[in-house]
Amino acid sequence: MAFSILVTNVDDHLRNHGFLHVDRGQWRLAPAFDVNPFPERARELKTWVSEEAGPEATIEALMSVLPYFRIPAVRAREILGEVERAVSQWRAVGRGLGMNTAELEQFAEAFEHDQRAAARSASR
Repeated sequence: MAFSILVTNVDDHLRNHGFLHVDRGQWRLAPAFDVNPFPERARELKTWVSEEAGPEATIEALMSVLPYFRIPAVRAREILGEVERAVSQWRAVGRGLGMNTAELEQFAEAFEHDQRAAARSASR
């Protein structure tokens, strides 16, 4: 969820979340797929963080549901920091994939927004 919020993924519906069978009766979350950063859209999630937050894609909403996932706040802040640091490298990754300056600028709004600052603040 943190990654979807931080990259403005507008295609985070439930069919784009998967699990992998690893052993008898054991499953793990599949790697991310079908991620669509979209700079010109409102920051709304298809899969809501909670009924209270609705489609609002905010770090505040994300942090409010930690008890549902049994993730201690300290660990959640660590994870959020890791995700934010990874997302902060998006321009270098884009350049490495062959994106030119104009293309990077077209996507900037999807990656550089107030929720990145909120993630940095919450992860301290």
